[in-house]
Amino acid sequence: MKRLVVAAFCVLFVGCASSDGEFIPPEGGVIEQCTQGLRRCNNGMLEECRSSAWAVVERCVDQGLACDPNDGCVSCAPGDETTCVGTEVHACNADGSIGALVETCITEACSFGACVSDGCSAESKLIYLVDDNFNLLSFSPANDAHEFKLLTRPQCHTSVPYATPFSMAIDRQGKAWVLYWGGELFYVNLKTGQCAPTNHVPKNRGYELFGMGFVSDAPGSDDETLYIFGGLEGAINQGTLATIDASTFQIDTIGSLALKDQSPELTGTGNAKLFGYFPGTSAFVAEINKSTGAFVQEWPVPDVGVVTAWAFAHWGGRFYIFVTAAAPGALEEKSMVLRLDPSDGSVDTVVEDMPYRVVGAGVSTCAPTID
Repeated sequence: MKRLVVAAFCVLFVGCASSDGEFIPPEGGVIEQCTQGLRRCNNGMLEECRSSAWAVVERCVDQGLACDPNDGCVSCAPGDETTCVGTEVHACNADGSIGALVETCITEACSFGACVSDGCSAESKLIYLVDDNFNLLSFSPANDAHEFKLLTRPQCHTSVPYATPFSMAIDRQGKAWVLYWGGELFYVNLKTGQCAPTNHVPKNRGYELFGMGFVSDAPGSDDETLYIFGGLEGAINQGTLATIDASTFQIDTIGSLALKDQSPELTGTGNAKLFGYFPGTSAFVAEINKSTGAFVQEWPVPDVGVVTAWAFAHWGGRFYIFVTAAAPGALEEKSMVLRLDPSDGSVDTVVEDMPYRVVGAGVSTCAPTID
């Protein structure tokens, strides 16, 4: 009986010795003898030879650490030149600690110590905008360039005469989803402006006008869901948060949001988070719980006056707010681009006088996400 108990314990190892000195093989009968005191790394686990058999000392892989026979569980293996720290490539020091920054993966993922392609095209990683004059543009925040590029003009034939765009979203395939006043939703080719109607039915379940954004279903996932907030024209502030199935166009309502002034525009990220920009005298950006609509965290945005057009997108860990407003006492409106850094809550104006009255912004879940 004692022998059976010892044998069961030894299943954990490659083999061990019983109390009377007899070597007992592991389950399966394979004996791998070793020299007392030696250490090795095996499948992310630090092992040491004890009583002529390998025993697990520490499971580095369970801690997200590398294994080194001499130093144990370390931040990176000394034999490796580089390692990933989030979206950054760092050098590995000789003692297994994290070294100097080598490279930041802006539009790629960091994997095994290098920036690698994530299967998304370069075009799908930009912010796209549509204004009330039917202009479709790209906007690149990379390297603080804040560059606008006029692409095309959507050729959508709406049933409502002279209807202008209301909001926009971009999917991982780099296709624009543009909603027009009147509630018609179109696919738009970003290069040619060619439109195709979707199977969305205007005013379905009371959703006529809405802000929208795609969000990854899980961090790093290729699967995504389109989130919307809105309702009937003239009562959007009494609207609700919902999702639209991109295949069936079924709408599933989630619930209301804690509005302070006007209804939000939405943006999503590749790390499965949903955010909204809420304009008004008490403007703010909030992370929104996708299941309940509750606010996870809020960041205040300075009052820019009476806001008449707004759009919103996330890129590279920061938020870009495209807003047109008339400052108190001013006779004319002014369009600008604000940038909110959620790491410290700071807001700065990166474009003072934007030549477009932007009403919709979209960014795909391929866009860079740096937490």
